[in-house]
Parts: sequence; C-alpha cells; structure tokens
Amino acid sequence: MIRRLAALLATLTLASPALAAWPERPVKILIGYAAGGSTDVVGRLLAPKLSERLGQPVVIENKPGGAGDLAAEVMLQAPADGYTLLMSTVALHAINPGLYKARRFDPVNDFVPIAMVASYPMILIAAPQTTFKTLPELKAAAGKGNLFYASSGIGSPGHLAGELLTKALGAKITHVPYKGGSPSVVAVMSGEAQMSFATLPAVVPQIRSGKVRAVGLASKSRNPAVPDTPTLIEMGAADFDVGTWTGFVGPKGTPAEVVQKLNAAVSAVLADPAIRQRLIDEGAEIRAMTPAEFGAYIKAENTRWVKVVRDAGVQPQ
Repeated sequence: MIRRLAALLATLTLASPALAAWPERPVKILIGYAAGGSTDVVGRLLAPKLSERLGQPVVIENKPGGAGDLAAEVMLQAPADGYTLLMSTVALHAINPGLYKARRFDPVNDFVPIAMVASYPMILIAAPQTTFKTLPELKAAAGKGNLFYASSGIGSPGHLAGELLTKALGAKITHVPYKGGSPSVVAVMSGEAQMSFATLPAVVPQIRSGKVRAVGLASKSRNPAVPDTPTLIEMGAADFDVGTWTGFVGPKGTPAEVVQKLNAAVSAVLADPAIRQRLIDEGAEIRAMTPAEFGAYIKAENTRWVKVVRDAGVQPQ
C-alpha cells in the first residue's frame, strides 16, 4: 500500500513540471464548419491573440460535415492533452441531439468545457432581387410556391430557425442545406436560394454592402451591429428567439491545469478592447465564463433545445 502511494506521488511530481510547461508545441483548433462562417470568423479573430498568450502557434483547421459532428469526432479521437481543441457551438451540444437518432458521442459528458466565447442572434436575410420585406409579404410569396431557404446544414441553428418560421407562418418553404454558413450565404447572394437564417457575424459585411438584405432578427431585441433591422417578434412572430453561441471544449480527460490555462488565455483575449469592439461590431455578445459555468450552461442549453426541436415538430433522422 505504501509503495503504491509512493509511486502515485512520484507520478504526480513528474507530471506537474510537464503541465507547467504546457504548451510546448502548436495548439490546433478544429472548426466543424466551412471557412467564412461565423464560428470560423470568430475563431480566426481569436487565434493570433491566443497564440500570443500561450507562446505557441494556434492553428485553425476546418472540418465541415455532419452539422459540426465530424470535427467533434476527430477531436474526441485525439489525445486529451490540450493540443487538439474544438470550437464548439449550440448545434453540437444542444440542437443536434434532438435531430439525430444516433450519434457516436455524448454531447455533454464526452467533452471538457474550457471557455465560453460569445453568443449572437440569427438574422433572416434575403436575396437582393426578392421583394418581401415583412412577414405577411414573405407568407404571400411562400404561397406562390418555389421558395427556398438555405442553411449551413441539417441540424444547424439556421435549419431549426427556418423550420420554426415555416411553422409560425403556416407556409411551405423548402429547406436546402449547404456545407457551411459561407456557402449558404453565397447561395442567397446569387439568388440560388431566396432566403436564409444566418448568424449575424457571418453576414454583417454583406448586409452593409447590399449583397443581401436584412429582413429581421431572430432575437428579443435589436442589435447595434444592424440597428435599423427590426426583430421578427416586432413583426408579429411571437417569442421568435433563436440564437447561437460558441466556445472552446476539449476531449474528456484533458488535465484540469491545461483547462485553467486555456480559460485564462481566452478570458484575457476577450478582455482586449480591440477584440471586444470587433466582436460587438459583428453582432456578438461576449460571454466569458469559468469552465464550471460553461459546463452548466451547456447542460442547460441541451435540455432547452431538445425541447424546442421536439415542439417545432422536427422529426429526428
């Protein structure tokens, strides 16, 4: 017994210097969506500043597919050493569980929460050539048929928002999934799809340049990034509040010391005035949290959105 205890103490003593030196090589952040989407935009904004804080390169790698599940699966197969992380979203932890019957991981218990970053509303955008500017006009256009809405993929917040809108309007609007937020926005810009629910940071530049038209925010209040855009609630869609969020998670078993170092680095970056202003300008609400707070938030969101998906009548696939 004494020998086993001594061996354990020796192991801990040897492990501590290694953890104290972490990171000793580049840190990879996986993003489960295509380049140009909101998660990618935020991740690439933070990566250089995180690199400065950690003293090692922070590399972004996009692995779109499965509404974010592919990137999660890749991360979960990596060693739990803090060198492979995931920029996670509400879809992965909370929306997808209600949309898919079988997944190869537990959306809550297989992940270690590291740091919340920000939340941001969805916004309904339309192709420039469309004429509807209000919900009654949109319903009338849908009644004529052949109206399509794009999303970043099946199970994405945009997909769910579209399903909720069609239910609220009592109209038929066909869903067309794309492999990421950026391709879905391009589809609206080109007129391939007439509309889309997009995350605000991904489309602020296109709205300001007139490449897409903002119709309404899927939130309880207006956003300073697009102050003249009304909410869908203002336009008559009661309680239409669909947003998304992003944060960093690691594989289960990631050392607590590494998690704390990462959380401190993310918190410091989010406190940087230039980063804060950039995120606010793009429509984000900064949501710094401790790992424990972020873990509790993920669990609460999982419970909330599984019910929303069920109440929306979306059939699990």
